[in-house]
Amino acid sequence: MLKTEYPLVSIIIPVYNSEKYLTECIESALGQTYTNTEIIIINDGSTDRSLDIINGFDNSKIVLINQDNRGASAAKQNGLDKASGAFIQYLDADDILANNKIEQQMISLYNQPDKIAVCKTAHFFDDWNYIKENIPDDDRFFEEYLNEPLNFLIKLYGGFDLVGGMIQPNAFLTPKNIVEKAGPWNTDISPCMDEDGEYFTRVILESKGIIYQPQILNYYRKSRNKNSLSGIKNEIRCSNLIESIWLKHLHLLARANSDHQITSIHNATYLFLDQVKVQNYLAFKNLVSKISYYQNMLSPSLKPVHDKLGGTMINFISKTAGWKFARILQHMRRS
Repeated sequence: MLKTEYPLVSIIIPVYNSEKYLTECIESALGQTYTNTEIIIINDGSTDRSLDIINGFDNSKIVLINQDNRGASAAKQNGLDKASGAFIQYLDADDILANNKIEQQMISLYNQPDKIAVCKTAHFFDDWNYIKENIPDDDRFFEEYLNEPLNFLIKLYGGFDLVGGMIQPNAFLTPKNIVEKAGPWNTDISPCMDEDGEYFTRVILESKGIIYQPQILNYYRKSRNKNSLSGIKNEIRCSNLIESIWLKHLHLLARANSDHQITSIHNATYLFLDQVKVQNYLAFKNLVSKISYYQNMLSPSLKPVHDKLGGTMINFISKTAGWKFARILQHMRRS
């Protein structure tokens, strides 16, 4: 890539009460070896010291947007609307990019602007040295279908074999023209744990394929605090999660062109819905009914077996007496 041909990359960082990790996150964005970047930080109504930390950075690359608290999807869309870059890098405020992440992905995309780049994600906990202590993602989802976006997603979501996975959103680097084809972030399903999944399903489907570079790292922080955003479970989040799963189902079906793909998509959707149903069986009974309604619209060829709900004994009970009875026993034990 010639120096005069470096396109601008917009790094979009939504921030809500992220004072503990924000400095390290912004420094990783500023420290990229690819230098033609703008860093758009959306302060989503933070009430802690996040705004002070952002203002403490004296750097012309940083564009600060303040908004009332409207959630992660609205913040990311606000940042995207203001982005001037030809490529988009999303970055959560508690995560970290390796310093060569954007440069290496830009090189890979240089002659393939109709594809999206994805790197490996390394998971780490708060008290770890993330460079020396981390848990790399499983690579099996990148072994096939990289040039077939629909089949890639079916494989990722477990439609072929009921072994599903995920891609952490910061791992992507995406041409803005593909992002624009995919459409805006869906604020109707915010908040939920799958806002990114619904969005990037659309992004991947608008691409001509995925470029995977396992030698590049995105560092994803896992919190031991059960009250973290991803760990909070309530009825609204659960309801939105169900809607997100169903939207992904519709996105995939719209691109299917064979009976095998359609059945595999049904497998994936049934699997995800079933996981939510088992997890929330005694918590939100009306949502369990909603899940059953959606599942009755599906015709999967594979269905999950819930024999891993906890320890050896509860798993045995689930396998022999059914997961509902096992969940009731778990609930009674915790009460």
